[in-house]
Amino acid sequence: MVEAIFYNRSFEPSDGAAICAQRRRAGLLFGRSHRKQLKHNTKAVTRILAVETSGDYASAALLADGEVVCNIFKEKNRHTESLISLADEVLCGKNLKVADMDAVAFGAGPGAFTGLRVACGVAQGLAWAIGKPTVQVGNLAAAAYALFESHPEVKRVCVVNDARMHECYTASFERDPEGGMPDEVRAPELVKPEDVVQILRQDNVQAVIGTALAAYAEEILVPEGVVAIETEQVSAGQIVELAAVMMKAGLVTDPHLAAPLYVRNRVALTIEQRRAGEKL
Repeated sequence: MVEAIFYNRSFEPSDGAAICAQRRRAGLLFGRSHRKQLKHNTKAVTRILAVETSGDYASAALLADGEVVCNIFKEKNRHTESLISLADEVLCGKNLKVADMDAVAFGAGPGAFTGLRVACGVAQGLAWAIGKPTVQVGNLAAAAYALFESHPEVKRVCVVNDARMHECYTASFERDPEGGMPDEVRAPELVKPEDVVQILRQDNVQAVIGTALAAYAEEILVPEGVVAIETEQVSAGQIVELAAVMMKAGLVTDPHLAAPLYVRNRVALTIEQRRAGEKL
């Protein structure tokens, strides 16, 4: 079924551009190829289309004139056939076209390899067709940004998502005091569920969120004093909100340079592994 989520709330990214720019020059947020692609005009951002297929579900979201609208298709593993339709629906709902967008964002990962490639490919194609930049948004960072927006008391959070194969994608972030990009305390990495507790202590977080909390409830024993919040797969609505912050800070990429964020080294399964039911 398709679940249409209408946020119906105003959204204006905080002006953390100066701080983000300083961190970008210091190499703290992105690699070299990302830092040098800053030729697009990002001063007056009003419309961004975002797509997200890093997990079981596909979603598309539109940020237009200060309002976010997000459609989520909650049927597993039908990314390719549903994503364009979802994007078309959110655009038609506002009487807009892809050509009206200032940028196209996508959930870059980490996540399911096929899903990441689908979202990246769609974003690249749409952005290239209209001559606009892409914004590649880390899924863990988007989850952290959403948490900071909804829980102002939390200053540092660890995101732990189910990576299947009894592993987790994790990263820790600190709130930006100016409302810009979350400051990366721990870069995205692949860990065993039983190692999460040590990470929570090492990173001195106040909260832990993510899909792995439910998937590995017996292994992830949250320490006292850390708030655990189970969350679903990041939606395109969360992706588009962080994309607005990133674009305001000039963190955009030419479409031909956009790429998923892979953390796991294994990118394919053998026939025997697929028959055994393993998934990446």
